[in-house]
Amino acid sequence: MNPDLALERRVLSRVIIISAIFLVAVAAINALTLTTEAERSGLPYDPREPWLLEITSVLTLFALVPLVGLYERRFPFTPDSWRIAILWHILGTVLFSAGHILGMWLLRTLTFPLVIGHPYVFFDDLPTDLLYEYRKDLLPYAVVVLTLTLVRSLEEHRREGEAARAEARETGRLTLKSGGRTIFLDATTLDWAEAAGNYVEIRAAGRTHLARLSLTALEQQLADAGVDVARIHRSYLVNRLKVEQVEPAGDGDFRIRMTDGTELRGSRRFRAALA
Repeated sequence: MNPDLALERRVLSRVIIISAIFLVAVAAINALTLTTEAERSGLPYDPREPWLLEITSVLTLFALVPLVGLYERRFPFTPDSWRIAILWHILGTVLFSAGHILGMWLLRTLTFPLVIGHPYVFFDDLPTDLLYEYRKDLLPYAVVVLTLTLVRSLEEHRREGEAARAEARETGRLTLKSGGRTIFLDATTLDWAEAAGNYVEIRAAGRTHLARLSLTALEQQLADAGVDVARIHRSYLVNRLKVEQVEPAGDGDFRIRMTDGTELRGSRRFRAALA
């Protein structure tokens, strides 16, 4: 199977599950709210009606999630396309709301006479009711699109991590993302690395590289490449073969001098790992 197609299927399946949980929770809250308001009004009502209203709405929204997934895939939010994507997704909200309104109207028209015992009347004031439903549909549409974007980003990150580890095992090279560049670095040349927010500063072969990955991900790549590394601090990682000297710092911590002359401070929590 095409890797990109497989990724999109994983993304959509995860978003469908997340959307189902979200929609069911919202439907339950709305139904309970409608029930409470009806009881407080003191007017006669059928307790099944709020639940039927929400169930028909949720079923229609859930059926629309895969279609939103296909639409979002056609017009994704990326650094280069987000402006035009906003315009397309404004249109998407209109199409989504129209599908939701039509779907729940059909379901309610079929089920209300059978369950409640009377026909379903949807619109009292057509323009006002349509606008009301559209405003309500903005949130679920935005949640689905945002979830698709986030899940795809996580899945792509995971796929890149797996590819980088495979590269390290097969060739002994590190795969580092730096801006729009990809750097391939001989893993054995690494001296030390320091976490810097969402980046890692890597010192290797007399040069410093700033790569966008976690220190843990770098440690995994190095282990796959067969490099003997040790965590000396939650923010520092060293190549054991490049450690020249270790000495106590007087407070339980320790200092390390690397073969390139750099001095690093280690934490007592990681002293045993270095030993």
